[in-house]
Amino acid sequence: MKALVLEEIKNLRLVDKEKPTCNKTEVLLKVRYCSVCRTDAKMWFQGQRDLVLPRVLGHEICGQKLDSDIQYVVWPANTCKKCPNCKAGIENLCDNIEVIGFHRDGGLAQYIKVPKESLIEVPKTIPPEIACMTELLSAAVNAIEQVALQKKQKMLIFGGGPAGLMLGLACKFFGTDPFIVENNSGKREKIKLFCKNANIHLTETTNTLDRFDVAINAAPDLNILPEGLLKLNLGGKFCLFSGFTKNINFPSDLLNEVHYRQLTIIGAYGSTKRQMEIALKILEVNVQTIKLLIHKIIDLKSVPLILPKVLQGQALKYVVDLHKGEENGN
Repeated sequence: MKALVLEEIKNLRLVDKEKPTCNKTEVLLKVRYCSVCRTDAKMWFQGQRDLVLPRVLGHEICGQKLDSDIQYVVWPANTCKKCPNCKAGIENLCDNIEVIGFHRDGGLAQYIKVPKESLIEVPKTIPPEIACMTELLSAAVNAIEQVALQKKQKMLIFGGGPAGLMLGLACKFFGTDPFIVENNSGKREKIKLFCKNANIHLTETTNTLDRFDVAINAAPDLNILPEGLLKLNLGGKFCLFSGFTKNINFPSDLLNEVHYRQLTIIGAYGSTKRQMEIALKILEVNVQTIKLLIHKIIDLKSVPLILPKVLQGQALKYVVDLHKGEENGN
């Protein structure tokens, strides 16, 4: 099989590998599509604390068993099921977690072995190139659950990339009112139709906006945190969704804002299998809108060429067709 291996930072190599061998708890999937995440690009460029090299990247996967035409998405974690977090149903925080594309080989290969219990069947109404974006949407579901967003509340989303758009879509599904702030005019133009279809407010700045119940960062800019805190209602919440790129020098007057207005700062990381199942339901009623996220469907050998664009936010979603060209005998 063909696989794209990150051998060291900034060094990706297309190789021929044997198909993985599965144990009794695993299943071999033929990967149909794997979408490229900004996290994949960051791991290629600078690594990541959970990344173990060499590694096949890719954790946004849709595939099928070799003896079936049923499509599956993959919850990308393998957990111990014994630690307190697993027992409490927050297995995304398992003490001994192994994540596909980080600790285990991921979906930028034609075949992958995954735990049987990580498979979630995809309804036939969702095309596989759309279904592979379930994992990203499930992270948005997790964030909304962490802040306990209520119907008709308002969420301020900083960043109009794929993560911000998925957050907006999840907000609408749960009956809340999302506002996306994107200061890049080119990106605003790219996402305008998506926001219109999803009925998401899109703006350049927060200057004319009222206060919000929740603010969330879907971009790594350090200025988002203080700006977001100042836009919160009394008792509001700020969710740290995307990691910041550098250390932040947190001003003491903003800490006083947290104190006097009883604000909450909360993190959200990854998702649970249950949240993946919820995300599939959101995808199913938004297929045409989600299609607008796909910038281009590419083959495996093109991935190294597009990673700098993904890292710089120059495109929305690249989706890799792992068997592109096979129908033509290539």
